[in-house]
Amino acid sequence: MHPFTRKLFLYHVVLLAGCSSTKNAEAKSPTGTVSLHYVARLYTMRISMSGKNVVLKNKYNTVEIETNSRRAWINGIMVWLHHPCRQYGKEWAIREVDFKQGIDCIMRSYAYLDKRTPKMVVLDPGHGGSDPGATGSRKKIDEKQVVLSIAMRVKAHLEAKKILVRMTRSSDTYPSLPARTDHAYKVGADLFVSIHCNAAGDSSASGVETFVMTVAGADSSNHYGQPGDKFEMKNNRFDAANAVLGFSVHGNLVKHTKRSDRGLRRARLAVLKNAPCPAALVECGFLSNPDEEALLASSNYREAAARGISSGILGYFTLVKRARK
Repeated sequence: MHPFTRKLFLYHVVLLAGCSSTKNAEAKSPTGTVSLHYVARLYTMRISMSGKNVVLKNKYNTVEIETNSRRAWINGIMVWLHHPCRQYGKEWAIREVDFKQGIDCIMRSYAYLDKRTPKMVVLDPGHGGSDPGATGSRKKIDEKQVVLSIAMRVKAHLEAKKILVRMTRSSDTYPSLPARTDHAYKVGADLFVSIHCNAAGDSSASGVETFVMTVAGADSSNHYGQPGDKFEMKNNRFDAANAVLGFSVHGNLVKHTKRSDRGLRRARLAVLKNAPCPAALVECGFLSNPDEEALLASSNYREAAARGISSGILGYFTLVKRARK
């Protein structure tokens, strides 16, 4: 078990004794914000400043939130908020939506997760067929090949644990984006994980990141001012579970690949917004970065990425079991 997941497990045992469910643990701020002093009291944490970061810490967990920024870290793993942390009078605060559908879901997953044990995982290797996805800058390897290789390894790891797995593609074909989520619906998926590689105009861009659905009414992490980017989508009914799944997968992906942490982010991507179950999309590195392209071309790195993704999925299964107790 990853250290940050183990810390959360231990912390849940203590917190259950002295804290009601999240439905009764809401801030009363008329501005729709949650004071970080309130959060510290709720989690029985000390609060302090470290540079421009507010740090909440106890024996089991550390939550660090950058002021005037959307970046936060839970036990060292980056999580992007929908809105910046702002100062109101003498208090630093975050929006309620970022507390309820982000930080608190991760910190107290037992209060949010469906108690039904997941049985079916659908893996979605991105692109395929006539759509190569991103292409490496030097070795010219295609994303579609890399992600299929990683997905098949994830499948093997999960099946070794007796978990049912279905694939949206298992060869060089191109299912349409609607067909991918339709497949998840038809087979009765309990979790949906889409696997990709990244690319950027700047060849120095590097690292891994994970996306889950943006909450209704908020801008996505990749929002560039487009109109109509705040509607409620089909998958929003899984907002809390998405956060838990995304955090588990992302934290383990960072651990196993040892690449820089670009954070758990939010986006209304087609395969996320229409997924019929908790869903996440992982970016395993940048093919536009020569160093990461070389890694993505290697069997060892593909195995590391697969171990991270599968460990994150298994971590989610464990958290569901924890919620049932």
